[in-house]
Amino acid sequence: MKKLIAILIAILLTQTGLSGQVLFPCTQTLQNPYGVCTHLTRKGWDYEIRDRELDMLHEAGVGWFRSDLDFGTVFSSSPYNFFPKVFDNVLKCGEERELQLLGILTCLGKYPWDDPNYTTYIDTLAFHYNGRIRYWEMLNEVNLMRGIKNLPEQYVKSLQQVYDRLKDRSPQNQIVLSGLAEMQSNFFEELCKLNAHDYYDVMNFHSYFSPEELIPCFEKIARLMEHYDFRKPVWLTECGMSTSEEKETSEGFYTDFLPAALRRLGIYEQQITVGYLRDRTTGYRTLNDAQVETYLKPKARNVVAVDFLHLRGLNPSHIPVLIATTDEYFPLDYFPLLVDYVKRGGTIVLAQGMPFYYNSSLPSKAWFELHVLHTKLYPILHMSPLNKRYDPITNESLGDVPAFVDRCADADFEYVFPITAAHPGRYLSDEALHPGDSLITLISAGTERIKGAVAGIYKLNSDDLSGNIVFQTRMYAHPIPDKEEEQARRVARIFLLSFAYGIDRVFWYNFRSRETNMSEKEDCFGFIHADFSDKPSMQAFRTLTKFCPDGSTRPTLKSNDNIFRVQWVTPDKHVVRAIWSPYQNTSYTYKKSSKAIVYDYMGNVIECPDNKLKLSDAVLYIVD
Repeated sequence: MKKLIAILIAILLTQTGLSGQVLFPCTQTLQNPYGVCTHLTRKGWDYEIRDRELDMLHEAGVGWFRSDLDFGTVFSSSPYNFFPKVFDNVLKCGEERELQLLGILTCLGKYPWDDPNYTTYIDTLAFHYNGRIRYWEMLNEVNLMRGIKNLPEQYVKSLQQVYDRLKDRSPQNQIVLSGLAEMQSNFFEELCKLNAHDYYDVMNFHSYFSPEELIPCFEKIARLMEHYDFRKPVWLTECGMSTSEEKETSEGFYTDFLPAALRRLGIYEQQITVGYLRDRTTGYRTLNDAQVETYLKPKARNVVAVDFLHLRGLNPSHIPVLIATTDEYFPLDYFPLLVDYVKRGGTIVLAQGMPFYYNSSLPSKAWFELHVLHTKLYPILHMSPLNKRYDPITNESLGDVPAFVDRCADADFEYVFPITAAHPGRYLSDEALHPGDSLITLISAGTERIKGAVAGIYKLNSDDLSGNIVFQTRMYAHPIPDKEEEQARRVARIFLLSFAYGIDRVFWYNFRSRETNMSEKEDCFGFIHADFSDKPSMQAFRTLTKFCPDGSTRPTLKSNDNIFRVQWVTPDKHVVRAIWSPYQNTSYTYKKSSKAIVYDYMGNVIECPDNKLKLSDAVLYIVD
């Protein structure tokens, strides 16, 4: 009886979200949790090579594949002209390998809410695939559709119709909400207000945030479910990272522009120590180890990480240059420490966008908590956005896409960057300088009559500040030295965190990269290359499914000082622990049995003298 009570309590805790970080109704053991997005149902994409792909998925421990049920593939002009051969073949191939299909319902010619025949299309598919397809996703990323009036209402109307038709055909049919792209918008809440949860069985979303940035997504979904008094299982049906080549690389900021800017200040990197902010406690980090090794160490005499504790009173004579921001967010509580460093003669580097725009230590919080500072902190550092962006004679405006971007006349660097609609212009000015200060514009953008600084130096020598600010306002400039390696390091973290928070199934986007254009982001998300050769992420995924196979207990998560520890038990009773430190490398002493073996995220055995682990953002597995 005591054992039964314990089991019931465990189930209750899991279902109520009180057991660890579990937030959603989910199984206590992982039940077919691994999915991969494919394009197997599309001719000319992966349909013709479906057997080879599905063999690889089965061998890697994948139980689900997600693909579009494009109406145009099987219907010819009407719901009564039905030619199901393509879907039939794909489904048969999957069934032979015990792989289940999550089918994405699409439309034909009209949006579902505008098509009087839409439910007939659904009836035809539901009848033909009754019992073979059980999970139906109602449209892909509906929240990204544009130009549709009252989109949430329109979607819920069609969702209800699809729900009713599929449930009428079989109560076993499960309706999956459209995979909502990211969670920073209010679209999901709009659906909650409309009681959309009455018409789906599984909540579903997509996110391409870095692994730990998924946590605010989970928390937001849970808050909304609690607020609107419902609970649903949650799937993550798209996640991952593209390994595409950069069309316009931004690494030249560190390797070319920054050394040239510092030379104008009489600072030579090869003679000094360059610091960069990295704080494990808050999670704030400007550069990771690979970026430091590639972009800073070849130039500087020495490079050191600086946390916020050591930023207080940081001596500019010891560390004269500090990489302070590489994005538009910064934790406001520590801003006075930066100002003090500049006041005492330090040089800070602001490497992207409009710095200090958001009060946040993590990029996700800039979206989810929305503590927008705009540019109100700029006057403290004698900085200013360009306020006079209009030519009073021609009424021309710089706008987001100026007529030109150009280096200064005496530039001793080659680096320059394009400003496009996808990478809009942001401009700084000299409007807040104090007597003695100057703005050295190194890259400007604008028109023949009006221009602004998009990269340069604030040289400060006034009443309260005596340091310097090197800046670049280029948007979305995140150079990654080795994208394939970075992709592989994210795999285990995404899946394990999702499972620990109660996500029942996670689908990586996608399996095979098409790679028709290596600079096209959409072409390069896969685990494998177009020629079926492995990316490192494929081996990282095989390692994950080996150590956390189907049937393992749901991973439990503990996080202290931003060191993440996850534990589970495999079906053959091995206790496995995964541990990593995503924001700052650290040494960690871990108690383990004499029989335990430590593996890296690629499955290689790691020697750990005295049980000391070197933690980074790459998962280590400890297998008893």
